[in-house]
Amino acid sequence: MSAAPGPGQRALPRRAVLAAGLAAGAAAAAAGTGTAAAATTPSPTRSGGSGAASAALPVEVTLLEVTPAAYDAQDPARAVVTARARVRSTATAPLEGLRARLVVQRGAMITRPALASWADAPPTRSLGAVAASEPVDVGAGAVLAPGEEADVLLSLPAEQLGTARGAHAAAVEVLAGSQRVGLARTFVTAAVTAEPTRLAVLVPLVAGRTADLVPPAAEGDAAGRGLPALVAEGGRLRRVLDATPDRDLTWALDPSLLTAATVLTTPAPGAPDAAVPPDAPPAEEPDGVVAAWLEDLREAAGGRDVLALPHGDPDVASLARSGDGARLLAEAAAAGAVTGLDGATVLTGVAWPADEAADAATLDLVAAGGASAVVLSDASSPLSADTVTFTPTGRTDYATSTGAVLEGLLADEALSDALAAAGTGDATGTQRLLAELATITLQRPNDPRTLLAAVPRSWDPEPAAVDALLGAVRGSGWAQLEPLSGLLAEPAADGARAAPRLTDEAERGRLPLSHLAAVADRLERVDDFASALVEPSAALTARRLATLALLGVSWRGHPEELAAARARGDALLDDMTSAVHVLAGSVRNLVATRSELPVTVVNDLDVPVAVDVVLRPRTPRVQLGSVARQTVAPRTQLRVAVPVRALANGTVVVDAQLRTPAGAAIGAPEPVTLNVRMGVEGWVTGAVGGVAGVLLATGVVRAVRRGRRRVDDVQHADLDRGERADLDRDDGTGRVDGTGGARTPSAPPGQG
Repeated sequence: MSAAPGPGQRALPRRAVLAAGLAAGAAAAAAGTGTAAAATTPSPTRSGGSGAASAALPVEVTLLEVTPAAYDAQDPARAVVTARARVRSTATAPLEGLRARLVVQRGAMITRPALASWADAPPTRSLGAVAASEPVDVGAGAVLAPGEEADVLLSLPAEQLGTARGAHAAAVEVLAGSQRVGLARTFVTAAVTAEPTRLAVLVPLVAGRTADLVPPAAEGDAAGRGLPALVAEGGRLRRVLDATPDRDLTWALDPSLLTAATVLTTPAPGAPDAAVPPDAPPAEEPDGVVAAWLEDLREAAGGRDVLALPHGDPDVASLARSGDGARLLAEAAAAGAVTGLDGATVLTGVAWPADEAADAATLDLVAAGGASAVVLSDASSPLSADTVTFTPTGRTDYATSTGAVLEGLLADEALSDALAAAGTGDATGTQRLLAELATITLQRPNDPRTLLAAVPRSWDPEPAAVDALLGAVRGSGWAQLEPLSGLLAEPAADGARAAPRLTDEAERGRLPLSHLAAVADRLERVDDFASALVEPSAALTARRLATLALLGVSWRGHPEELAAARARGDALLDDMTSAVHVLAGSVRNLVATRSELPVTVVNDLDVPVAVDVVLRPRTPRVQLGSVARQTVAPRTQLRVAVPVRALANGTVVVDAQLRTPAGAAIGAPEPVTLNVRMGVEGWVTGAVGGVAGVLLATGVVRAVRRGRRRVDDVQHADLDRGERADLDRDDGTGRVDGTGGARTPSAPPGQG
C-alpha cells in the first residue's frame, strides 16, 4: 500500500493506490540505486473504499480488468461483460464457502454526483436492484486460508442489463454463504452515440525533490547522480516516457531535466594528443542510460504540445507570500528553456501551481512574471451559479489585482484522479474515467466540450496500463484525446466561477518563508562571486541551478529535508569560493618608515578571477595604501605589493581580505602579523656606513702596498726570470744579491 499523499500531491480516490512516488525515486537516486521496476500486478483495491469501512470486511477485492470498454447487446463482439478480479483473505482464520459474482444495476446514472456517491459508498450499503452473474467458487474448494489469494473470472450477458445508455453502477461481490465478506465497487458503461467529449491530458515530466540533478561541474561534485536512476529501466521518468507515446498527451517539462541530460551525455572536451599521466583517473564517459532516454524523449516530442515550466518547477503559491518571490520566479524562468525538441509545440507562459490550487496573490505573481494562462483545479474555483446543470468547457478567465487577465485551464478533479489511478494499473480507475466521460457527454450529446485532466507530479505509471486506458478512451465512441493547445483555443465558458483559493492542504504544504529567504541569500552570494570571474564558470552555474531547484513543488511538506539540502549546497558553494584566497604567511618585520607589504593571492579555480585586495590594520600603528584590481590566472598565485607607512612601533595584525568587483567579501579575512621597528633604521644605517668606511680604508691600504711592489718590479724588469727569482729570495736577514752574497738592509732616510 502506498503512503498517504503529501501536501505536494493530489489525494487520489480512496480506493486507488499509487505506486512509489517521486520521493522514493529521489531517495533511491541519492543512494545511487535504481528505482525498482513496477510490479506487473496492479495495486490492490480495497473493498468498499474508505479505510475504516474496508477493514470491516475480511476479504480484499482487486479489480484487474473489465471488458469491453463499452458494452452493446446488439453487437456480438461486445455483448458480454467480463470482469477479472483478485480475491485475498485478510482474516485470521480460513474462510469457507466463498463465492464471487458480478452485479450491475440495470438503470444508468445520469449525474456525476451519483457516480461519486456510488464509488465512495461503504461496502455494507445495499447494491439495489441488480443483474448478477453466475457465482463462481473462490479458491480451491471455495476456501481461502489467511493471506491466501485467488483470481476469479466473472461474466454477465449485456442483454440482462437493459437498454439504458451510459454508466451503470457495478461491483464484484464476494459472499460466504449469504454473508458479504468482500466488495469492490466499479462501473460498466453501455455504448453512447453522441458528439465525443474532448479530453486534454497534462502529464508532468519533472525531476522531483532533489537538487542533485544539476550536472556535475567539478571533480568530486556529486550532482547529476539522480538522473540516471530516474531514467533507467524501471525508473519513474522512464516509465512516464514509455507510457506517453501518444502525441495527443501534453507534457509539462522541467527544463532542468534537459540541462542535466544534455551535459551528462556530452563528452568532456579535451586534447586527444595530450599526454595522459599513467596514474590519472579514467575520463568520465557520457551516460548511456541518460543518452537513450534523451533520444527517446526528443523523438516522442515531435508533433506534441510541451508546456515549458520554469527551471526546477518552482512552487509559485509559496513564492507569492515572500518578498523575494517575484525575483526568485524570474530567476527560475530565466535559468533554462525547453529547447532541442524538434517538431514540438513549446507552450510558454502557462503557470501550473502545486495541486492546481492558487489564490489571488499567486495569480498576481504569475501574471507579473509573464504568464498568460494558469492551470487550476475546478474544485479550487467552483462554479458560483447553481443553475449550471452540466459540465462546461474547462476554460475560464481570471482577473488579477493589476487588471491583467489570465486564461484559466480548469483540470477536472474527478477525471484527474481517475486517470492517475488507472495509469497505475487500477482497473477501477479506468472504469470510473469511462463512466465520467460518458455521463458528461450525455449531459449535452450535441454540444461537445473540451475538458482537462492533470495527473500528479509524482505519477509513476505502468506503461501497459496507460496504453490500455488510452485505447479504451479512444474506442469508447464518446471521448477523444486532444492536445492542451486545443483547450487554450477555446473561449471561456459561460457561468461565473468563484475566486480561486488555496485548499487547507495546499496552505499547510507551502515552503517556509525562512527557507525562501535562505535561497534568496545564496543566490546573492552566487551573483556576487560571479562578478569576480573573468570567464563563465560551469561550476558556478551548477551551484545556481542547484539553488533554484530548492524552490520546487516537490519539496512541499518536507521541511526536515530542506535544511539538509541547503547545508549540502552551502558547503559546495563554500568549497568553490574558498578556492580564491590570500595565502597565509610568516610574521613580517617593518624597520623603515615607508615600505611594501607583500600579499600572495591564490586562485585554484579553472577560470581567471579579478579581485580587490583590501588590508585593514587592527591598530593604527601603520597606514596601508591601496592597490589596483588584480587579475589572477587559473591555477596560479600572484604576489601583490601593498604600500605601507609606519606610524608607531609595535606589533600590528593586518586583516587581508579579498573582495569581488561587486564589493562582496570572498571568504574570511586572513590575519598578517607585522612587527614595526622604526628606531632600528638609524643605527642600522650607521652600522652599515661604518662597515663601508672600514672596508674602504682597507682597500686603500692594500692598493698602496700593491703599488710599491709594482715599482720594484719595474726596477728589475731587465733581469731574466731566474735572476729575478734569486734577487727576490729572502733568507730572513735581508735580500740576497745576484751573486748570492748578503746585502745590508737599506739605511734610514738621511743616512748613507
